[in-house]
Amino acid sequence: MVDQTHEGAEGEPVDGASARPGRTPSPTAVLVELEESLAAHDREAAVRLLLEAVAAGMPVETLYADVVGPFLDSVGVSWQEGRTSVWQEHVATQSVRTAVEALYPHVLARKASAERVPVTVAFFCPPKEAHDVGLRILADRFDLRGFRTVYVGAGTPVHQMVAAAIEVEAAVVCLTASTHFHRITLREAVTALEEAIPGLRILVGGAAFREYPAEWAPYFVGDLDALFDELAAQGRRSTGRDLGTEETPDGSVG
Repeated sequence: MVDQTHEGAEGEPVDGASARPGRTPSPTAVLVELEESLAAHDREAAVRLLLEAVAAGMPVETLYADVVGPFLDSVGVSWQEGRTSVWQEHVATQSVRTAVEALYPHVLARKASAERVPVTVAFFCPPKEAHDVGLRILADRFDLRGFRTVYVGAGTPVHQMVAAAIEVEAAVVCLTASTHFHRITLREAVTALEEAIPGLRILVGGAAFREYPAEWAPYFVGDLDALFDELAAQGRRSTGRDLGTEETPDGSVG
């Protein structure tokens, strides 16, 4: 019988997943099995595999960094090189998306126990860009560290990115592009955001940046955990929490 309960701690069952007996599976083993499942176009097996890995004790961060991330990268390269068709790429990415969405209650439970970071991060794809699974996973990574996230996602007009970032008071904007064409549009978005919101931190990623001109270097981050620590420290300074002050229940600092 599958335990349909949801628990927040690592190693306990999450919605729709049944833990396998024994040790937590290694990321390498899960990655190999994921590749085999989706080579056979078996969405059900792929989704079950990812949910069960977390249920068996694998941290979500590990699943995303060491299993899902490398898998999506390999699918993207295969598609760009013409070895994977569009429909095959869609089956693979949509299977991953299903698992990511199913794990979101687990992410929220973890977020509830994390220290709140008073920094808002917004996530966008440029116009006509539909490949947003990697961006969606990045939003979960920010959630797990306690940031406020505003996920907008695929195909967002540039002027709407600016409007949204201003309205939600985003301190950081994350953007993604899968092709050279979308990277050109992304440059327009970066320019518009920087002109409208001085001091805004902009990060970019996606398949279009596997090889990129040096001009994009300021928008890349090599170590996500270091970025999280940096932004959290900035957030604490902005609220005075690093000076020994405490935030009261009504949100004021005293």
